[in-house]
Amino acid sequence: MENEIKTTQDNAAVNTPGQTGVQPGAETGTQTPAPPPEPPPPPPPPVNAEGRVFISKDELEARIRITPPQNDGLDLSFAELKILLIKNGIMFGMDNEALAKLAAEPTYDTDIVIARGVNKRDGEAAELKYLVELERKLMPKETEDGKIDLRDIGAVQEVKKDDVLCEKIAATPGIPGTTVKGAQIVPTPGKDKAFPAGKNTAVSADGFKLLASIDGHVSFSGNKINILDVFLVAGDVSSQTGNINFSGNVIVRGNVLQGFTISSSGDVTVSGSVESAKITAGGNLVIRGGFRGGESGELDVSGNAACGFIEGGSIRVRGNLNSSYIINSTVKCGGSVILGGKGMIRGGAVTARESITANYIGAKISSVLTVVEVGNDPEILERFKKVAEDLSLHEKNMRDVELLITTLLKLKQVNRLTPEKAANLDKAVSYMSTAKQTQLEIREEHAMLSAQMADIGYGKVHVKNTAYHGTKIIMGTDVLNLHVDYSYVTFFRDGEGVNFAPFR
Repeated sequence: MENEIKTTQDNAAVNTPGQTGVQPGAETGTQTPAPPPEPPPPPPPPVNAEGRVFISKDELEARIRITPPQNDGLDLSFAELKILLIKNGIMFGMDNEALAKLAAEPTYDTDIVIARGVNKRDGEAAELKYLVELERKLMPKETEDGKIDLRDIGAVQEVKKDDVLCEKIAATPGIPGTTVKGAQIVPTPGKDKAFPAGKNTAVSADGFKLLASIDGHVSFSGNKINILDVFLVAGDVSSQTGNINFSGNVIVRGNVLQGFTISSSGDVTVSGSVESAKITAGGNLVIRGGFRGGESGELDVSGNAACGFIEGGSIRVRGNLNSSYIINSTVKCGGSVILGGKGMIRGGAVTARESITANYIGAKISSVLTVVEVGNDPEILERFKKVAEDLSLHEKNMRDVELLITTLLKLKQVNRLTPEKAANLDKAVSYMSTAKQTQLEIREEHAMLSAQMADIGYGKVHVKNTAYHGTKIIMGTDVLNLHVDYSYVTFFRDGEGVNFAPFR
């Protein structure tokens, strides 16, 4: 008994307050069963594949990106893909083959092109096809003895009445495009181009041909084709003929004597020489014998000029100038000065817009001042200013007339247009029909002059043999005075001024 009691006491001694020292179930002699295990969580629900549509900024392309299904979810069917595109506004250019493949073999998390629009095609500008030579190449042949042969240069180009001078390929309106949303993309129509219709020319009834109105010769001047007849002088221009003022081409079989003048809107061809006379040519000028200008002789040429030689006088050529030599003359050329034969420039001043090519420039005697200038053309600057002013004034007049037309049309709509105002409306509409053509022509000349002005101040002087000391070379605002002789060089302008390199 003592032992049992002691054991009981010992057990009681280690119990904490509030505990009986009796294990659950001790009273009945049985154990409490463990709680049942928690049931497993239900499987996550299936998530079907989803698609997102992305449309390019220009709406010419649509892409789709598919997120993959999860937990045995379903892929998108062909019909669902198509409905998705339609819901996003895709109405044009669907790639059904790509849709079917995507439904059968899905590609996930990748942008797939699924529709393409058709871009517009802007119209093409009208084109002019010339059936005559616009610029007769007055290229004299150099003989073995160094002389210039001006006889065979193709100076005259004959045509008959109703010959086709130029054909027009009409501007196209362009082809519309369509976005993937089915919206139309409007093309920009091609611009029309005006015929270079000058004197004695006419546009055909269908509007696509420029025809000669008379028998004559072709002269291209001021960006227009002119058909001119010919005035022939069988001998000299002298007291027997008097001064010649003619709207067509002039051919002189003899010489032009001192003090006489020739004024022509076309080409002038002189078989002999010109002695201290004045010649104005609206086209090209050929003087086979040469020009002795003295102090009063003048040549003013709108096209190209070819002259056996030039001694004294002043020459203004808008195109190119070909000669054997130039001595003590003032020459201004809108193109290039090309010297063959002796190929010499000695004394005076020679200016060319593009280039000067010579064998010799200057003189061994430094007291003979020779000035050559390239790159500058004041006439282009003056003409550009005039054309810009004309264009501004013309477009202002067009705006004023358009405003008048709008006002008169409003009066017409409410039956308040008097007979006088109706006549004004007809005149205004007629004016606008011709004003638009004039505007097109002025803009074309303005663009051409702008392109030419971009190169102002730059050109080249080619010296095949020697440029002597004492010669002055001007390019733009830069000047180079030669203190020594230069041989076989090309002078040009760069960022450091007038420079030179071996002839090329």
